[in-house]
Amino acid sequence: MDESFVSRDLNTSANPPRESSAYLPIMALPYWDDLGPFITGAVSTVSESGRDLPGLYSAITPFVLWCWQSRGIDLRDDRIFRRNLADQFIHLATPSLSSASKATHRGALWRAIAILNPQDTSVSGATLPRSAPTIPYNNAEIAELRSWSAAQATESRRRDAGVLLALGLGAGLATREILEVAVSDISIRSQEIFVSVWSSRPRTVPVFPEWATSLQSLAEAARSRSWVFAPGRKSVSSDQVAEFLSRARSDLDIRAVRMRATWLRRHLSDGMSPIELMQISGIRTLAGLQNSLDFVPRSGRNSTKRGRTN
Repeated sequence: MDESFVSRDLNTSANPPRESSAYLPIMALPYWDDLGPFITGAVSTVSESGRDLPGLYSAITPFVLWCWQSRGIDLRDDRIFRRNLADQFIHLATPSLSSASKATHRGALWRAIAILNPQDTSVSGATLPRSAPTIPYNNAEIAELRSWSAAQATESRRRDAGVLLALGLGAGLATREILEVAVSDISIRSQEIFVSVWSSRPRTVPVFPEWATSLQSLAEAARSRSWVFAPGRKSVSSDQVAEFLSRARSDLDIRAVRMRATWLRRHLSDGMSPIELMQISGIRTLAGLQNSLDFVPRSGRNSTKRGRTN
């Protein structure tokens, strides 16, 4: 969220969690005795099987804090959970968020409102501007990423760089998902490597063969629950990939979001149907694939309409 709503990871377990942990914005901690029961009750009511708890806490907690602290609104579902308030919060209290992040958080709030205050008749605000699409890597840039990975100074850094590319370009995982993958989540089936994801978008993802080498030995190892990327970590923190990359001191634009965009384009160009791609990517709507479709060559875009031919 906005810099005023920095999140704190409350999960201190040394093992990768199988259930998602909750996050509390630091600014809300002094008021948690007042806000905690209301927020926890709301999240529990809205959540599905507990797997979307982090996303709900990170959206609902700062919103409730803002309503209560800045607007003086009573902690009641019918007073807090209103679409017009949600829109005001997104437009006024989250200036540092990208358009895509604003849309994600507003979507979570509107979902909560539909469940917690279905009688809400308030009018929503103006539509959010569409964010600029993430540009996938081209072949030359992918070659540069391979060279960057192989040129890391130590064996452990070369290993982590290879894993980062394998999970990003090979499996299309988002940053948080990369950090949460454990060795036990890597498997071999019919000579293919698969990654199981257990966070807010549970699924099993096949890894492109050319990226499977970095994960092959892990899949053949004992069923360890240690992390795949940076295995010495004690917990998951959203800045751990950024910290790893900052130590590399590279001028390359190395981002998990571009790796995922490249992976999506590759599958669409290869003729995978959008419905099948939604299943392995965790994208929940066809609209979520629109930006990727914009980067698919015309022949590849036509093939997605037919589905896979192999």
